[in-house]
Amino acid sequence: MGKTKNLVILTALLASNTSSGQEQDPILMHNEVDYRWYWSSNIGIVVPDDDIRLNEAQVIDFRIGQHLNENWAMEFELMRDEYDFDIDYDLKHYATSFNIMYTNHDPLWKPYVLFGLGTIHSDARFPQHNESTDLILNLAIGGSWYFTGNGVRLRAEARSRLDSNHSKLPGQDGFGDGQFTIGIIVPIGD
Repeated sequence: MGKTKNLVILTALLASNTSSGQEQDPILMHNEVDYRWYWSSNIGIVVPDDDIRLNEAQVIDFRIGQHLNENWAMEFELMRDEYDFDIDYDLKHYATSFNIMYTNHDPLWKPYVLFGLGTIHSDARFPQHNESTDLILNLAIGGSWYFTGNGVRLRAEARSRLDSNHSKLPGQDGFGDGQFTIGIIVPIGD
């Protein structure tokens, strides 16, 4: 959990450095679309499809995105998760995906629906070493709220992560994992 705490602190410092020294644009604080590129870092939990224990089921992701028009945006995402099921199972996933988001630019918050497609690599060390790379489909709902000036926002997301892995090992039976994250969105540039 120390790594996660350090990531949160680093993310907050990067966000404050990005927004410091720049004036707050009142238009961006309401319902206008911000067409600047942005980065987003998120942390949270994974609820495996066959096991509802939440202990040590951690997920971290990093995204870069941009709005294409008033409602549609794209994101490139890198994700990592790890959990051990109380038996030092040491299961890790690494994923890359391309996401499309439909956003409603409500003045108080920006709800969205996300669809993503990519690959996920699983690496299990116990009971025997087992690795595979499979197709992944992400379906999510979320929202973001303004946190500070220059368009910096808090973000929360609930996701169903569907993959094609059918190894029948814990957390690997090929259905959907629940993923719940919170994070920050920081625009790049002026």
